[in-house]
Amino acid sequence: MDILSQRPIYVNILYKILFKDFGDFGFSPACAIICARECRDSLLGNNRMTEKKAQDSIRIAICEDLDADALHLAALISASETRADVTRFESGEEFLASFSGSDSGFDLIFLDVYMKELTGIETARTLRERGVSSRLVFTTTSPDFSLDAFDVDAEQYLVKPLEADKKMTKVLTRHFKQRAPEVCSLSVNGQVVDVPLDIILYAEAKNHNCLIYTTNAILETGRTMTFAGLCKILSPPRFVRSHRSYLVNLSQVASVDRDFHMKNGDTVLIARGDVSAMKNAHMNWLLSEAIRESE
Repeated sequence: MDILSQRPIYVNILYKILFKDFGDFGFSPACAIICARECRDSLLGNNRMTEKKAQDSIRIAICEDLDADALHLAALISASETRADVTRFESGEEFLASFSGSDSGFDLIFLDVYMKELTGIETARTLRERGVSSRLVFTTTSPDFSLDAFDVDAEQYLVKPLEADKKMTKVLTRHFKQRAPEVCSLSVNGQVVDVPLDIILYAEAKNHNCLIYTTNAILETGRTMTFAGLCKILSPPRFVRSHRSYLVNLSQVASVDRDFHMKNGDTVLIARGDVSAMKNAHMNWLLSEAIRESE
């Protein structure tokens, strides 16, 4: 359901604003004013959300069971002038049922932690298990679950009441920041090719051959490269050797327990004595990425 298309709500809020009584809805003044603007634009035949559904807009899902909190978040997104197509889901179950496979249809997903039945954390874990790579942001009234956010590769953990602060700005603008992809040169079937690091999931040593699993293909180096040589090219901190036969891209890890669970759904073995070290490496990678994004 597109919450920014609920025009009857906007009409009522506009009415309340005119009589300086928007507090009855439990919304902040800023939220109510944004809603009133949406109502005005709709009445004038100038629906701003239609304009924002341009090709370069960001597709945002809000998974929130409280109407007031969902509307407030939508208002913050609208006020930021972010080119966005926003859809609201009232529960984790409703959101998970809206698609199948690994394509959620959204670039950014806001998940309320304390939802009824399926929590935001549980919803996020299911998403990662399906191989969904969309960016995840948790919203909550308590920071108690902040460590759980790292387990599902969440980008931010925002404490309510949400504000148009630096954290929110970074969340909304990151989609439009273009970074030159890092690449590595590898010998694949006798030819040297440049492979973006971001698309590499993991590598496997098999029958004197190196298999490199990417998001769209499996590359074979043949006998021209040893696994030890590959490990020197794909090196820490992004890549770690989890097992004598496996090399893992930590940026492609969805979760880790006894083994690595990748964003595409594959499971990669961790050597029995290295589980703790691998969990620490993954946590350190997530922390370093969070620091880099905040700079």
